[in-house]
Amino acid sequence: MALADADLSVSAYKLFHRMCALQNRKDHGLVIVESQVKFAEQVGMAQSSVSRSLKQLSEAGFIYPDGRNWRIRPDFVFNGNGAAQGRAVQGIPADAPDPYTRKGAGLTVIDGGDNGDDGDA
Repeated sequence: MALADADLSVSAYKLFHRMCALQNRKDHGLVIVESQVKFAEQVGMAQSSVSRSLKQLSEAGFIYPDGRNWRIRPDFVFNGNGAAQGRAVQGIPADAPDPYTRKGAGLTVIDGGDNGDDGDA
């Protein structure tokens, strides 16, 4: 979706896709980082590339910190139902960069989806 329009390095794209695959399925969008060294090993990248990529992704608003871990924006990638996604979007910290307002971001909000609660807690 929006990742293609962002001004990110190849390493940041690679890391974002790996983070999507690693996200905690029970805690939607949470990527657990025990240490940056172990995280770099886990994603198969150099620690310096991971550090730069995390900074780029964070500054662009694709991820935001959650303690020592990272959380993927639930309006980009979400692993659950619409009601749970809506709650997760409301939980994005106010100080997290908003990629939709970045000049030249080229992102579009598409109306639609089910706003009903289908029981996912």
